[in-house]
Amino acid sequence: MTAVAGTRVAAPKPPPMRVQGRRRAVLALARVEARRLLLHPLVLSALVAYLTLLLWPSGESEDAYPVLQDIDRETQIGQLLLGLAVMIAVNLAVLRSHRRGTDGYFGVLLLPPWWRTVAHVLSVLPTVVVGALIVAGQFTAAALKSGAVGHGSVSELSTGPLLILLLAVLGVLLARLVRSAFVAPLAVVAVLAGTMVFAADSRSPAWLRGLAPLVFDEGARPLPSDLLGRPAAWHALYLLALAVLLGAGAVLLSGGRTRAVRATALGALGAVVTAVVLQGTAPTEAVREAREVATRDPAAVQDCERRGATTYCAFPEFTPWIDEWARVTDEVRSLAGAPDATRKLTVRQKVAALDGPSGDREISPAAPGESTVTTAWGGERELEFAASVARGLVVGHERYEGVHCDARGVLMVWLAVRATRDGEAMFEDTGNGLNSPGVIQAPVTAVALRGRELAVVQRLLAEPQAEVDRRVKASWAELSASGTTTDRAAALLGVTAPAETADDREYQCA
Repeated sequence: MTAVAGTRVAAPKPPPMRVQGRRRAVLALARVEARRLLLHPLVLSALVAYLTLLLWPSGESEDAYPVLQDIDRETQIGQLLLGLAVMIAVNLAVLRSHRRGTDGYFGVLLLPPWWRTVAHVLSVLPTVVVGALIVAGQFTAAALKSGAVGHGSVSELSTGPLLILLLAVLGVLLARLVRSAFVAPLAVVAVLAGTMVFAADSRSPAWLRGLAPLVFDEGARPLPSDLLGRPAAWHALYLLALAVLLGAGAVLLSGGRTRAVRATALGALGAVVTAVVLQGTAPTEAVREAREVATRDPAAVQDCERRGATTYCAFPEFTPWIDEWARVTDEVRSLAGAPDATRKLTVRQKVAALDGPSGDREISPAAPGESTVTTAWGGERELEFAASVARGLVVGHERYEGVHCDARGVLMVWLAVRATRDGEAMFEDTGNGLNSPGVIQAPVTAVALRGRELAVVQRLLAEPQAEVDRRVKASWAELSASGTTTDRAAALLGVTAPAETADDREYQCA
C-alpha cells in the first residue's frame, strides 16, 4: 500500500488530434473568446464613449460642410482609443488561466498551447469588424451631407480598423512575453507617448513618423486631396504587416515553431521594412511640384465660373461651394452703393500647401481686385469671407497696414456682419473668443477696428436695418473714400461716435 501510495502516476498523453479537428477546436475557442472580448466591460465602455462622441450633436455650422479628405483621417483617433481598450482586454483574456491557476489543466487537453494562441489572435477579428463598421458609418454620414466636398481614401479609412488589429495582437504577444496584467496598461502609456509626443511630431523625419501607429497631420486648413502626399497605403501595409509579425511572434513563443509560422514571420518582417522605407519617401516630387503651383499660382489649376460681376475660381473639388460663396457675395453687393456694388471682383480660393497638411503658414494676399476664400466653410468662415468681399469692394486690396481708424473700417465690418446669417451673434462671439472685440479674422489678414469704430458699428446694428441700409447707399461715395473720418461716418449714418481715448491713439492706423 505504501509503495502504491508513493508512486506518482504521470498524466496520460492525449492522443494525437487531426489537423482538421484542431482547426475546428481553434475556431470554436476563438468564437467563445471573441464574444467575451466584445462584452468585456472595458471594451463596452470604450465603445459607448466612442459612439457618444460621434453621435453627440456638436452644433458647429462648419460640420455641415465637411472636407472628406480630412474626415477619413478624423476617423482614426477614436479607433486608436478603442484599440487600446481591446489590447488590455485581450491581454487579460490570455492571462486568465495564469491568474486563476489553471495552467496545469491545459496539459491534458488535445489543443497545444500555440493553437490556443492562434485562437486568441483570431478572437480579435470581430472587434476589428465593429471598428470598420463605425468608420464606414462615420464617413458615410459625412459624405451624404449636402455641403460635403473632396474625396476620401480607402487606405486612410482602413487605418483605424488596422490600428485595432495591431494593438489587439500586441496584447496577445505581451501576455506570452510577461505573465503580468500590469504590462498592457504600461504599453498603453508607451503607445500614447510614442504617438503623441515623439513620432507624431511634424518636424520628425517621415520614416520616424511612419513608425507611430497613427500619423497626425493637422494643419490650419484642409488641402485638396492631390496635395496631401500622405503615404496612406504604405502605412496601412505597415500596420497590417506589423500585426502579422507580432501575431507570428506570439505563436512562436507559445511553441508553434513550424515552417509555416516561421515563413509568415519572415514575410511579415520584410513587408514591415519595405513599408517603413517607402513611407520615408513621401511626398513624391510630383506632389511637391503640385503644392508649389497651388500655392504660388492657383489660377493655373483652378476652375472658374463667372456670375454677374463676380468670377469665382476654386480648386476642382471645391466648386460645389461656389453657390455658398455667391450667396454671401451677392448679399454684400446688395448692401453696397454705386458704383462699387457692381465693381468687378474675382473670388479666388487659396491654400498654403508648401508644408503639406501639417503646415500652418499664412495664405499670401491676393492680387488687387481679388478676394480670398479658403478651403473651410460654414459658421465663422462665412463672416470672414464676407469681410474679405467687403474689403474687396471698399479698399480693393488685401494688404495689411494696421487697424482701420476711419469710415472705411466701419463700413467694411458693418457690411460683413449684415451680409452674414447670424452675423451679429458670430461677431460678438469672435470678441469673446481668442480675438479682440472689433476683429474679424478674414482669410488673409484681419479686418480690425479700434474701440470707437467698434462702438459706431454696434450703434448702427442697433438701429432699424432698413434705415441704415438707405443711409449707407446714399452716402456710399463719401463713406468709402480714404479721407473720411469716423466722426463724419457716424454723422452721415445718424449715430454718434464716442470720444477718442488714450488706448485708441496707441493703434497704428491703416
